[in-house]
Amino acid sequence: MSLEIQPKEQKASTENSRTLRSLIDDFDSRGAHPALISFSARSSDTVSYGAFYQAIKNMARGFAGRGLIKGDSVVFFAPNSPAWVISCLSVIYYGGLAVPMDSQQSDEVLEHIVKDCQAKFICTDAKGAERVARVCKKKDLKIILLDKDDEHAEDSWKNLAVTHGAHTHKSDVAAASSGAYVEPLPWPEIGPGDFTLLFYTSGTTGMPKGAPLTHANILMQLESVIAKLDLLRPADRVLLPLPLFHVYPLNIGLFAPLVMGLPVVMPRSLTGPEIKRAINQGQVTVIIAVPRLIRSLYQAIEKKFYANKVVGVLFDGLLAGCGFIDNNCHTKLGKFVFSPVHKQLGPTLRMFTSGGAPIEPALAAKIRALGFDLACGYGLTETSPLLALRMPADNNIDSAGEPIPGVEVRIVPLEDKEAQGKSKNGEGEVQARGPNVFSGYLNLPDKTKEAFSADGWFRTGDLGYLKGKRLYIVGRASSTIVMEGGEKIQPDDIEERLSKLDGIEEVALLQRDHKLVALVVPDGKVPADKGGRDAIANHLKEAAKGAASYLAVTDFAITEGALPRTNLGKVKRFELQEIYDKAKAAEKSANADANRGEKSAGGEGGSSLSSADQALMQEPSAQKCMEWLKGRYLDHDITLETNPTLDLGIDSLEWMNLTMELLEQTGAELTEDAIARVTTVRDLLNEVNQAGEGGGGEGKLSPLEDPDDYIDAKQRQFVEPLSPGQMKQSRLLYDFCMRLMQPFEVEAIGRENLPAGQFVLTPNHASYIDAFAIVAALPYARLQKTQWAGWVGIAYANPLFAYLSRLGQVIPIDAKNSLLTSLAMAAMALKNGKNLVWFPEGERTLDGNLLPFKAGIGKLLQKSEVPIVPCYLKDTARALPPGRYFPVRHKIKVYFGQPVTAAVLAAEGKKNAGAKEKDKSVPELTALALHDRVEALAKIAHGEAEIVQK
Repeated sequence: MSLEIQPKEQKASTENSRTLRSLIDDFDSRGAHPALISFSARSSDTVSYGAFYQAIKNMARGFAGRGLIKGDSVVFFAPNSPAWVISCLSVIYYGGLAVPMDSQQSDEVLEHIVKDCQAKFICTDAKGAERVARVCKKKDLKIILLDKDDEHAEDSWKNLAVTHGAHTHKSDVAAASSGAYVEPLPWPEIGPGDFTLLFYTSGTTGMPKGAPLTHANILMQLESVIAKLDLLRPADRVLLPLPLFHVYPLNIGLFAPLVMGLPVVMPRSLTGPEIKRAINQGQVTVIIAVPRLIRSLYQAIEKKFYANKVVGVLFDGLLAGCGFIDNNCHTKLGKFVFSPVHKQLGPTLRMFTSGGAPIEPALAAKIRALGFDLACGYGLTETSPLLALRMPADNNIDSAGEPIPGVEVRIVPLEDKEAQGKSKNGEGEVQARGPNVFSGYLNLPDKTKEAFSADGWFRTGDLGYLKGKRLYIVGRASSTIVMEGGEKIQPDDIEERLSKLDGIEEVALLQRDHKLVALVVPDGKVPADKGGRDAIANHLKEAAKGAASYLAVTDFAITEGALPRTNLGKVKRFELQEIYDKAKAAEKSANADANRGEKSAGGEGGSSLSSADQALMQEPSAQKCMEWLKGRYLDHDITLETNPTLDLGIDSLEWMNLTMELLEQTGAELTEDAIARVTTVRDLLNEVNQAGEGGGGEGKLSPLEDPDDYIDAKQRQFVEPLSPGQMKQSRLLYDFCMRLMQPFEVEAIGRENLPAGQFVLTPNHASYIDAFAIVAALPYARLQKTQWAGWVGIAYANPLFAYLSRLGQVIPIDAKNSLLTSLAMAAMALKNGKNLVWFPEGERTLDGNLLPFKAGIGKLLQKSEVPIVPCYLKDTARALPPGRYFPVRHKIKVYFGQPVTAAVLAAEGKKNAGAKEKDKSVPELTALALHDRVEALAKIAHGEAEIVQK
């Protein structure tokens, strides 16, 4: 393939004869040390460096056997996987040109890239292969399926590795078929100046531009910079959650750890549960991230603290204090103050790297205050990518760091004299040169000329200034929008397309609150009211279909005036934010009362709902999801037609948090494929309902059947046996409780009903003294084998309560925010053979009447054979009434009912259910029947019925 580019002199390219092939050859000496750790539905797979090396070489021979020659292009059009990595490195090893590509790109872009790079192979998955067959008309394009493991299938990547790798370069077919050994031909010679990777990046107009990088470009950063800095350490394990079609995750996230012989951990998907699982089970120490991913993780942490407002205020204060000490004393106090956060997120995690887009200084400060290290890089695809790096020890969080060794950076004044005159620090365009800078765009000599100054410096298009050795980035000199997820968006083409939609005169895109939004000028044909806005919203939703998720407009504002433009007709983008904010404020004021009193379409049984929607809203999981959505997005009127992207501002990385919350709230774990199908809240409810019924994907784990996979190291300690020292303290606590309860003359009735083995006790809850009454009613030998479900807001409200609760073997339950995790810990206790005390009402009754039982107990025991013992506590509310701090002397009785299994309860619930209850789920029916049994004990306790022995 011939590359039409303008070569630039690269001083270091001839100083070192090493190539990426040399890097890969180093793998063989590392033997059994893990190279790749990937996660599947039920397990993880580890590829050692020795096996990794052999697989790469076999695959390289396989490509050669299919006709690959040095310089040929191979497109990679699939999600991350070990097969993707092995195939890509095999192309690089042989001397081909690997072309990573975003699988979300449009058909038009796919066709352009395949033609532009003259692709000979395309490595994809089954879904991608369908698009390739439909879109690409290149007859000699060979498709390799990375998700097909059949060694005998011609289009499988394993067939390529095994079949062709076994008989490499055999020109004599007869000799090959006879089994005679034929020496393989020598590997093609490759040098540091040969092209090895081709990335496509946003252009000023038209299709993406190809930016080819050489072995020298890549290795300069790996061996001259990364390997020599105290960034990655010998014991590190690196999580790579980012797609590999960007140069940052490929070079810094994959190649850099491999150069140093470190394991690279690849999560199954970018959903909250899978990221958490990969961090914990993979014992991750470093996460390769973009600012949007870091923000999502931080927001999840912050949300946990703000579940309680008082705790939230305390969190802010501690965070500010730790941040002050970090800035002034260079001490990571947050590592100790927020040790529970570290244990929950990942006990081994020490550092985030951030690249792809500037990280907001406030967010960087918060991550550092929590006690994590943060390394931030600045660069572009064309610079392989690093130009500057801010190391974790550098607390100048406003800067992009110092230029990396070997790279020169200069600031060139802007041609726009008006803008230059407003600069406070001598800002100008950032320009760079060095051995990591590419030499020109593929087949675009004019664009290459524009990208370099007359004296050979690369023009980054970014605005910045130098202060001492540090580089500061303040914005863009070009119109390109850089999203927090690292995506670069060229707005001109999108604006032109959106301006052709009905009702729209012109559109300008901008970034607001880290989301892509639009300023819309209507064409006068739509009414200037809510109906007109809804019409424009519907057009924008339609336009977003089929496009990459990061290209979807998440919100918009309508302005009646024309967009501000220069004399040459270009949009004055620096004025857009103020206009947008004013338009949104006016919209909010005008609509303040518009929706008041309107009934949400999410209501149950509304006459406006279709029969299908009414049936959907009868599903418990759908109801729970809708309730959760309305509570989470209080400022929005959630309906079944609500678009999560446009109306709620949910982007691909925000889904990471939402999937974790959905799992906790509804028990439904959504896959990336399920998320991709969601365009309305109706779709989301359907996906949640199907996942809740077991449709979440083949091999999906249950938190109740496999609780180990749903609790972290911190949570696991609550279900671990007490240490010998704790056992002694626990005995002292028991003796204290018995003395405390002596004035109440606790009487146990029906204690003979307790099974000799394991059981679950389900008492009513009328007073804070309830648990102490049960302690007094049970033998100490039983209590030693018993764990308790206790509300986290009391049992672990402060260090003293937490200490005593641990001695009492209390499991923290947070049904509002972490229901599934709470159930998983309870399931783990049962799995460990412990008895369990569970208050099925979920809260304390204030009037003495039995409250409805929550379905959690039914979910917990749905597939369990552990006997359930109904229990009723009489007169605990008289001993310590609600609202009283000190008890009064009053006799307490504890009634133990006959044991029963969950299956029997479910059958009873179904038999006794009324008309309104007949469609309830099995866990709900179990809870109903258990409620009836405890209520029967209450009647016996109050003399309204007699004990009947069965």
